[in-house]
Amino acid sequence: MRERRSREAKAPVPQERESAPAIANASEATSSGSILPLTIPAALAAGLVLAFAYRRRHALVGGAVMRWRRLRLTREADRLLRFSQLTDTIALPAQQEATPREGVVSVPADAAAPDSSVLGEGRTSLGYVLAMSALHGMGLVGPGSDGVARAMVLELLAGRDFTARVLLPRDDAVRLFGEEAMYAETRGLVVLDTLQEVVTELEVEIVRRTGQRMGAGVPDGQPWLFVVASPGAAAERLHRIIQGGVEDLILGAFLGDWPYGITCTVDDTGLITSLEGRSAPAWTGHRLATCGQADAVQRFS
Repeated sequence: MRERRSREAKAPVPQERESAPAIANASEATSSGSILPLTIPAALAAGLVLAFAYRRRHALVGGAVMRWRRLRLTREADRLLRFSQLTDTIALPAQQEATPREGVVSVPADAAAPDSSVLGEGRTSLGYVLAMSALHGMGLVGPGSDGVARAMVLELLAGRDFTARVLLPRDDAVRLFGEEAMYAETRGLVVLDTLQEVVTELEVEIVRRTGQRMGAGVPDGQPWLFVVASPGAAAERLHRIIQGGVEDLILGAFLGDWPYGITCTVDDTGLITSLEGRSAPAWTGHRLATCGQADAVQRFS
């Protein structure tokens, strides 16, 4: 018995075999811990670089698009201005009157009033009106605002220089031309019941024209689309439409102040007494064509 106890006492204690794996695990933890702090800053730096590159590319592309749009708008305004200055000094060639079948309004000269202030076949101020309308829209105020608007609409509908459609809400059509405008069958004149319907029609048209321009291109002979209205509460929506639609020949002349573009004040003879707006040209003192309601009704009949 004593010998057996001594053998048990002398028997070597077995060493633990887990020390090697523990050391290996410790080394792995140390190595992974050393990699993790390096991975997070690298990922953050890469993300920042990508974000900066994306924003830089977006800014460059957006800037290029804006420069292209401004260049195109400037060229169009310059062309209209040259057209207006030319027709101020050189009479336009006489053209045949529109036949009733064609449905185009004929605008004869009025010998009882000065050539420079009345809508006539030989003189026109339409180029000035179009140039100002192309600069983010134009507002007409003053005693002669309705007369200038009437003359502008009649010249647009006459189609002597280009084809145009004119959109008016019912209230403004009656204001300018009386109830006769509701029953006039004139090609290019579109009278809708409310301003909301006019805005909706413009939004649909700008989508359609943009799709054509991005697809097969602008079709030949596409008419200009001109909105004439009192902006009221829809001013902001009209501003967005006009701002984005000028490339697709969508312009606007508004009866009232127009802070988004140019506000033109005219007296009862059509004389421009002031022009307000960042893009306003130095045309104060120029006389625009005017037309009374009675004369306009006769031309509609």
